[in-house]
Amino acid sequence: MERYITEFNTADLSEEVIDTVVIGAGLAGLSTAVQLKNLGINPLIISRKETGISNSFLAQGGIAAAIGKDDDPQIHYDDTIKAGKGLCIERNVSVLVEEGIERVIDLIIYGVSFDKDGNGYFRLTTEGAHSRRRVLHVKDMTGKEIGKVVYNVLKDKGVKIETGYFLEEILTEDNKLKGIIISNGSEKKLIRCKSLIIATGGYSALFLRNTSAYNISGDTLGTAYRAGCILKDLEFIQFHPTALYIENEPAYLISEAVRGEGAVLVDSNRDRFVDELKPRDEVSRAIFKKYLEGDKVFLDISPLRERGINFRERFPNIISMLDRFGLGNSELIPVSPAAHYTIGGIEATSNGKTNIDGIFSVGESSCTGVHGANRLASNSLLECIVFGYKTAYSVFSYNMYVDIDKNFHLKNKRSSKNVLTKDRKRFILNKIKKVMWEKVGLIRNRETLHSALNDIKDLEQTIQGYSNIRYLVDLLYLSKGVILSALMREESRGTHYRSDFPEEKEEFKKHTKVYKDFEIKLEVN
Repeated sequence: MERYITEFNTADLSEEVIDTVVIGAGLAGLSTAVQLKNLGINPLIISRKETGISNSFLAQGGIAAAIGKDDDPQIHYDDTIKAGKGLCIERNVSVLVEEGIERVIDLIIYGVSFDKDGNGYFRLTTEGAHSRRRVLHVKDMTGKEIGKVVYNVLKDKGVKIETGYFLEEILTEDNKLKGIIISNGSEKKLIRCKSLIIATGGYSALFLRNTSAYNISGDTLGTAYRAGCILKDLEFIQFHPTALYIENEPAYLISEAVRGEGAVLVDSNRDRFVDELKPRDEVSRAIFKKYLEGDKVFLDISPLRERGINFRERFPNIISMLDRFGLGNSELIPVSPAAHYTIGGIEATSNGKTNIDGIFSVGESSCTGVHGANRLASNSLLECIVFGYKTAYSVFSYNMYVDIDKNFHLKNKRSSKNVLTKDRKRFILNKIKKVMWEKVGLIRNRETLHSALNDIKDLEQTIQGYSNIRYLVDLLYLSKGVILSALMREESRGTHYRSDFPEEKEEFKKHTKVYKDFEIKLEVN
């Protein structure tokens, strides 16, 4: 395993000196930055894409909080623990559900206009595995509306967002952050900083069929891994049951809120075959098995109309997408599962701390253990704002005792100057996605996982001898971590299903952790 992939000499790079850098401009990064600014830290936000292109901005269903008069944080806690199948870190779940109410109220004060009924009460909905109606929403564009409001707060506070750059290298010495190298594809820049917050989203785009925003792929997790960060629970990938299924078209998400409002799943004979509000892993596998049998699956939205719900008004974003495919007036929408949310990530506390001094992680790029083996629907946006808020305080405390090392220099040479063509890079990227989808997808076993591992190792060999391979190497390292974690877990639990080990086992009630050089351990937190 290589520590640094790109060729650089920090002495030759233009540089900036900034206390705190946030990588990622989704809700986790923006929420952390708002609170950093409130605490007197002026962060720099780095984003590969313009603000608004993130998985959190695409979130349709809503944000869960025990804000209803028949609800309580303890009930929300119980639902989260139950969905997590024995792997939730309970103290972090307590933080999530208890402080979640406060952070949602902050959003309301900032100006997020969650949907209300005629009496002015929040129009709460339910989703899979929730025992109460506790999901607040803004039609079917909740993530976008929350993100827009938080972004406007940041703009008013004068926080700088630099777009078009991505993280290439994290520079460390003696397990401590020294700075980062960012690039826009044509030039590199050194940023010396006290602290780095990684908030770049998950890795669902490692899979061929996914709902990820503009193929946000998770390469930053590979970069963090090379810097020494422990990766945790990578085998747990949540496949959303209902993504639009049209041959050769993207897997556009159809929110679970549609099922929460009464839509049902039916086969080609229009027969129901599953409880639509079971945990997502169970519903996804039930649909997947129908396709394996040669059948097709549809989301039947006729019950919504029978309940007096105007689908176009309640779900305008989904309708707009369906209209493009001529399905806007159809009662039956073709669906199948797609990789959607990644539960694993950089091991982090509820305060965002990792095992590397100065590196923090928040949101889907992190793994705090709140989701266990299976995320409770609509807890992800809550995680962004709750742990983003707490991470800001952790960064403030860390920065107090750290000085920026302006004398630190490092260089890395590549032995080859050969350049991989864009077409060849695209081919290899597609090969990674195909291997992960076909062999590391919803249903796994030892044979397919070992085959996938050999494929990934072959791809590593294929790109040796080229200089412009940082992105691919980080994805290959991440893919290898997912596969090795799935091989280590010889049981089925939550989103991880192995046909050769179809039952849960008590001895695997532990977390998988990927250490340096792909040493995999099962540990109790």
